[in-house]
Amino acid sequence: MPDLSAAQLIIGFLLLLTPVVFFHELGHYWVARRAGVVVEVFSIGFGPEIYGWTSSKTGTRWRIAAIPLGGYVRMRGDESEAGGASEGASSVAGSFAGAGLWWRIGIVAAGPIANFILGILLFAMVYMTAGKVFLPAQIGEVMPETAAAEAGLQPGDLVTGIDGISVRDFNDLRGLVVESPGRPLEFTIERDGRELSLTVTPTPRFDESMQIYLGVLGVRSAEGGTRERLLPGSALVAATSDAFRMSVMILRGLARLGSGNMQAGEVQGPVGIAKISGSALQQGLIPFILLTAVISINLGLINLMPIPALDGGHLVFFFYEAIFGKPLPLELQNLLLRGGIAILLGLTVVLVVFDVSRLIG
Repeated sequence: MPDLSAAQLIIGFLLLLTPVVFFHELGHYWVARRAGVVVEVFSIGFGPEIYGWTSSKTGTRWRIAAIPLGGYVRMRGDESEAGGASEGASSVAGSFAGAGLWWRIGIVAAGPIANFILGILLFAMVYMTAGKVFLPAQIGEVMPETAAAEAGLQPGDLVTGIDGISVRDFNDLRGLVVESPGRPLEFTIERDGRELSLTVTPTPRFDESMQIYLGVLGVRSAEGGTRERLLPGSALVAATSDAFRMSVMILRGLARLGSGNMQAGEVQGPVGIAKISGSALQQGLIPFILLTAVISINLGLINLMPIPALDGGHLVFFFYEAIFGKPLPLELQNLLLRGGIAILLGLTVVLVVFDVSRLIG
């Protein structure tokens, strides 16, 4: 694939991130309005305003800002974009702090939920228009001197599970193998009407473009796959199932990160995401839509992490209030939020450095 220009990287990044961020913030905004909370600012991006307008109906300032690395809604009584409350905010009419506890939980949770909804809708749209590929997890050919051959896999074997995880199709099989280079996997297969278990260790193979090791099995799928356009109901069911599987895969990646087993190439910062989005846009509309769905689900999950300044951190504050009957002291909340922002900014800088180092080799 030819190298991407700076314009392709920027356009791909903006086309990918803008709708994902907009939908996330729209979730917060919609529930806040239902709760009677006044939303003063709805911003796509951070920093100086490039373009904006004020709604005559709600008084909300809708704006596009110069730094396109996220967004925020600032509600009445908030001290900052991160959502820290100002002194006395709970007694101000229409403030976020003055809303009921369960409304506040709903407002915060609505952002990640909106990302899951967007991901499911995008998957469903592709399945209704371009169709969904159904390819059984059946081995069609085993390459000699590969991990599959050494483990005893044979043509005709149907893989039904890997390490206790059910395998629906060949994409599930491929995904579990790719993320497990050099790690023994327990395959459950059907062969001639019998269920067997085999231990298979995918061969690590370094991918230059992604700068990570991928697991390689050494098989080809059996013929007989189909592509079907699904009706809306079936498309939503399939999309929800795929979104759930995608979430589980992302959580496995976060678990590897927490245990120190994640490869550096698996973590992408803004520059890396721009490169991936530009490549997907170059491949066509469908790959780009599918990537947007994956990023939206990823953003929803990451925002649920219990880190101050993320939605998950706010939810921890509110669940503490629900359990103990009183909120954390406001000074402590704001201190934790500022610390969370510092951590996230530092992490962003580190990721940008990694991205740039990968680009220049």
